[in-house]
Amino acid sequence: MKSTTRIWYSFVIVLGLLSSPFLLRGAEELLGGAASWALLLLVAGVWFGLHRTVRLSKGEFHSVYTLDDAPTFAIIFLFSTSVATLVVCGVRFCYETARLVRGLRLHRDRVTLQNVIYHFADVVFVGFATLLAGTCLDMLGRPSPLTGLVGAGAALSAGAVWFCALFVLNAIHVSIYSETPDQWVQKVVSNVQENMATAALFLPIGLLMSVFLPVKPWLVPLLFVPVILIHAVMEASDKLEVETEQTILALSAYLEERDEYTSGHSHRVAGYAAAMARELGLSAEDIETTHRAGLIHDLGKIDVPDAVLRKPGFLTEAERAVMRTHTDRAVELGHRLVALKRGLPFHLAAYHHENFDGTGYYKMAGNDIPLVSRMLAVADTFDAMTSDRPYRNGMDDSEALLRLKKAAGTQLDPALVTAFLKVYDKGQVDVVRTGCPALKPRLAGV
Repeated sequence: MKSTTRIWYSFVIVLGLLSSPFLLRGAEELLGGAASWALLLLVAGVWFGLHRTVRLSKGEFHSVYTLDDAPTFAIIFLFSTSVATLVVCGVRFCYETARLVRGLRLHRDRVTLQNVIYHFADVVFVGFATLLAGTCLDMLGRPSPLTGLVGAGAALSAGAVWFCALFVLNAIHVSIYSETPDQWVQKVVSNVQENMATAALFLPIGLLMSVFLPVKPWLVPLLFVPVILIHAVMEASDKLEVETEQTILALSAYLEERDEYTSGHSHRVAGYAAAMARELGLSAEDIETTHRAGLIHDLGKIDVPDAVLRKPGFLTEAERAVMRTHTDRAVELGHRLVALKRGLPFHLAAYHHENFDGTGYYKMAGNDIPLVSRMLAVADTFDAMTSDRPYRNGMDDSEALLRLKKAAGTQLDPALVTAFLKVYDKGQVDVVRTGCPALKPRLAGV
């Protein structure tokens, strides 16, 4: 275990120790009669909410949203800080234990000590966030009921503390786990962007639960209806996003089948660019985005006529103009598919034909060109030079690398050419090329 990881988990243990007096006090209060049917109802809501998850992001280190927030807020608002901390920790601990038992039964080979520690740390995080939120409410006088300007303000403050604590702790946790500790600020921002809208819906539902439970408990089950509906909408949205991405990726695969030259081209470009992203030390999420951008970077060619796309010879100037329109289509798709930009990053892939010195089609220069587009430009140029075409054989790697160096500073970003050269020297280019070999098209006139 690395020193950064050891320090982090030592901090997690400290958080657990800070929470332990409240856990003991909460147990005393429950044994003294603080438990009630209302608490049991909310515990059931938390338990079932934890089992309703929606995947929020793609890639190896994806995140999910569980629907336990609303009843958790109601517990914080209705019961003492100690009881709320104990109950929320207890339910989350039981949930993680059940997941562990199920994993050992169904996928024992996937269960590692590192994963177990990673998931059970969430128990500490949610408990500490609950402790902070309850303490905030106590400091504001814990108005009851939480109605009117004062009550709603107190509830909003406690909810904000709860979410902020979880955003920061989870972001650092994922960064440590994925071995990118310097990325935690970026992940906090990502957490806020992914969760804030949904959190804004669950906080008022939890507030209403706490208001109605003591006076009109029969209304509380009805408040679970919008929670279920929110989950259904999130699930449907996620399914639509996945299906849309799969459709467009299938179109990208179809495009490669139209022409022998393009066989495996997008996969190779995606692999080269992803290797460069790893060389630059980008996060796992950014590497995944780079790879996806490579897969779709030429999708704009989908409606380029076969007479141009498959022409066994050099293109005329008019035909080159037609071919260049594929970047316009990619830019247009980037504007239209903003909601899907994480899975289909056209807004990053569209500018892979821009020149670093600003002489490209859109006259973008230097760092104004998206980093992913600049990486794709290097990868695309190398693959184009080393792949056979109907009218000529591909270059030797040595000649292609020499031309990349000459293009540094004009067509290509010098820093990214250097990154590609390092990737090549490490043998990663050959690994990608072996996995996605190019077909050898018949030369014109042969």
